[in-house]
Amino acid sequence: MTNVEKAYLLAKLFPERLKDLVEFQIREAALHRKNEQYIRGLWTDTLVTADFWFGLVERTEDIMQKMKSSLPKSQRIYSDQLYDGYNAIFSMHCLITFAGTPECGAQLRQAIHLLFGEQKLFNLEMYRS
Repeated sequence: MTNVEKAYLLAKLFPERLKDLVEFQIREAALHRKNEQYIRGLWTDTLVTADFWFGLVERTEDIMQKMKSSLPKSQRIYSDQLYDGYNAIFSMHCLITFAGTPECGAQLRQAIHLLFGEQKLFNLEMYRS
């Protein structure tokens, strides 16, 4: 399955949680922006650079702004816009991070882990307060 197909399946299984997933991703992007300089200072040399990562954050913010009302209402738009191509990297990071929160719930957490794994793509927890 592609990332788009996985996200679509997740959204179809949990349509009542789609709004929560979108809102969390908006908050996650805002948290990255707020702590951008700090995160950049901690960034280690990896295949993914800090510039590339924050480019993904910016693309996510653009999509969220342009499709703010339709993302939480349409499973197809949600999956097509946020999980296609490189956009999937930040979106998957947000999903796996959301799975670790109390607001996620056990069934949704299991589905996220089954479809996208449990391992966070990047350890960016050090900036959370």
